[in-house]
Amino acid sequence: MKFAKRISLFFIYPLSMFSLGFASNMAIMEFFYPGEGTADIEMNVEDPKSEEPIEVSVNDEPIVTANTRYVVQEYNAVDTETRETEENTPDKYIGLSRAQLVEEIDNYNQNPSLTDLEKGFRYMELVSFSSSRVVVRKSYEPPEEAKGFFLLNENHYVVVYDQSLSQVYMNTDILVEDLPQNLQEEIINMKYVENEGELYNFLESYSS
Repeated sequence: MKFAKRISLFFIYPLSMFSLGFASNMAIMEFFYPGEGTADIEMNVEDPKSEEPIEVSVNDEPIVTANTRYVVQEYNAVDTETRETEENTPDKYIGLSRAQLVEEIDNYNQNPSLTDLEKGFRYMELVSFSSSRVVVRKSYEPPEEAKGFFLLNENHYVVVYDQSLSQVYMNTDILVEDLPQNLQEEIINMKYVENEGELYNFLESYSS
């Protein structure tokens, strides 16, 4: 009986010390390296219900596509009117993000088309942006239309032409020879009057 007890103590004592040492080691490891032990265990455990990872795109930023509606607003700074039209999306804009499109618009402002320049182009800006619809605004300040006239001598009579000298604005019954000498010379050399008010003052003064 005593022999059996000695054998039991012989096995139990070392086992207890081993267990105590293992527990102490785990406690030390957890203190200095928190979470590493459990992480290793969790990584080695396979979940039979786990599935293949699903790839998710990290770039959800909208871009201009061939299906994007491209709307152009033309703002007239003189009469403050805005005309809106939908056009085909320029090929060079397709595939651009918002920041890239803003940069492209800035480049256009530095070098606008001749057509826009003739219309009095001032600048272009981005109003709204999404993959489905892009709105840009072009601001124009059209040059004031010339409203002057030219007085010419044709067959001894004063004839009024428009600013472009391309068409007759008015025929008069005023004889050039009946005008003061200095005025005759001006009309022979194509006298210019700036507006309708000045023209009608001349007509009222010299018409018979």
